[in-house]
Amino acid sequence: MLRNLNELANASKGHYNKSFVNEDFKLNREFKERFEILLEAKGNEIQYLEYSAEITTSSNNKIFCPNQWFYIATFVVEFAAELIKYRQILNNLSESQVDGMTRNKFFEKIKSYKGKETDDISIEIKEAVLNYFDDDIQSAEFLFRFITDYAWWYGSKTIDRHDYYVSPTLHLLGLVNVSQGYVAEIVYYLASDSELMRSALHLQELELRRTNNKPSENLIVYGAPGTGKSRYLEDNFTNITRVVFHTEYSYFDFVGSYKPTPLYKSTETTINRLNGERFEIGEPIIDYQYIPGPFINVLVKAIQNPDINHTLLIEEINRANAPAVFGDIFQLLDRRSDGFSQYKIRPNTDLNNYLMSIDETRQHFKNGLYIPNNMSIVATMNSADQGVFVLDSAFKRRWKFKYLPIKEKGFVHENVKVNYAGESFEWRLLLSAINRKLKDLGISEDRLIGPYFINTEEINDNSSFASKLLIYLWDDVVRYKRPEFFDKEIRTYSELVTSFVNGNDVMNIKTLIFDIIEKEQELEEREEQNEDGIDDENAD
Repeated sequence: MLRNLNELANASKGHYNKSFVNEDFKLNREFKERFEILLEAKGNEIQYLEYSAEITTSSNNKIFCPNQWFYIATFVVEFAAELIKYRQILNNLSESQVDGMTRNKFFEKIKSYKGKETDDISIEIKEAVLNYFDDDIQSAEFLFRFITDYAWWYGSKTIDRHDYYVSPTLHLLGLVNVSQGYVAEIVYYLASDSELMRSALHLQELELRRTNNKPSENLIVYGAPGTGKSRYLEDNFTNITRVVFHTEYSYFDFVGSYKPTPLYKSTETTINRLNGERFEIGEPIIDYQYIPGPFINVLVKAIQNPDINHTLLIEEINRANAPAVFGDIFQLLDRRSDGFSQYKIRPNTDLNNYLMSIDETRQHFKNGLYIPNNMSIVATMNSADQGVFVLDSAFKRRWKFKYLPIKEKGFVHENVKVNYAGESFEWRLLLSAINRKLKDLGISEDRLIGPYFINTEEINDNSSFASKLLIYLWDDVVRYKRPEFFDKEIRTYSELVTSFVNGNDVMNIKTLIFDIIEKEQELEEREEQNEDGIDDENAD
């Protein structure tokens, strides 16, 4: 029975995007020995270094690959194993001489169905497939779709070629074929040998276990708007409590303070609200209680559950006066190598009394307050925003920083169509053209457009697209360079929107879009030529 290739592909891609951590990586002995045996059977040799490997092919050419390539390959190995199964079924059918066709004639026929509908497949081949699967109609339909709908399994090269697996593998992993095409070969090797595949998946399991048990950290992720900063943190941290900083946010909101809290006294007196509705709870009186903020709430959870990692996520950390918001907690941000605070502080009396009132925290904080090694504090920051607070150097040195560059390929909705200037273009093409023109005008990178600046629903709605993207460009990015970026005939934002809705090339980027398309096609042709050259060498 065949599995749904599209579901496997999307699951593999999602797991990879969520779990892969690009760090130096060591292979275990079991995996190295199994992979070496497989390569030797193909006439190749491998020499392992600590974090990389040197492979010598049968034609005495060298391939130098980092260990990350082996780890990356594990994320799509199950998809590749099923892909090989699909192709093997076609091999079996070709050998049965369907309608008297030789193997070459059969695959010539199969190749011609790329981009067609299932109804276009000849009756003879349909009957052969249905007979092969007996009563398993679902598997037959999957195979028909494999033959016709390459986008369903992220394919590119026709399935008569022996390198049919390369394009979907590299696409799912977001890799460039020119420099990292050998990853696809590794995936194929792993997927073709059940024991090696088991060893590979165990390798992934060990690495995920290691990365999940890393000491917690203070991390600020920054980049241009729409680069996916919040999504990155969601995918890489667990048990998240989210808070948003803003200009009115204070230490007392973040850490906690005494606040008025209503209590209700039972009374026989009837109490009514202003609208006449009877108030049933009782007569309200005001009490004052210590109300912990998100920092203390997450801290207490981390102490109470030491085997679970907890994360405090601060959105837009520079929209508040962050050093003032952290106050004396600022001192705790210095961490030892094991993730615990380097120093402890004596909390104020109100906070100390609150912590001492909780059984699970009393013993931990009797000698001072600290951040445990299972509590991460992470934040997003967009340095392009106007009117934000500047983080001082003393505050910044207590954080790790990760810059998220703009991805113009490999994001979820890259191929969603956008109606622009009377034509329909993929969002990634429009995005690339806009950013290229902005860079040509000298606009700094942190003011460019990230892929998630516009989501799928907004792309499909012309009014939302215009109101969100165009107004950002008009008001913030090219405020002083409007005539250079937009059509010179446009003088007001109202004219800009009207012209956009009427299908005009308001940003003068249509030529750029076609230029990008042409260069992509040229690159694809060169890659195909390179692949064919490598294939000929391997065949020798």
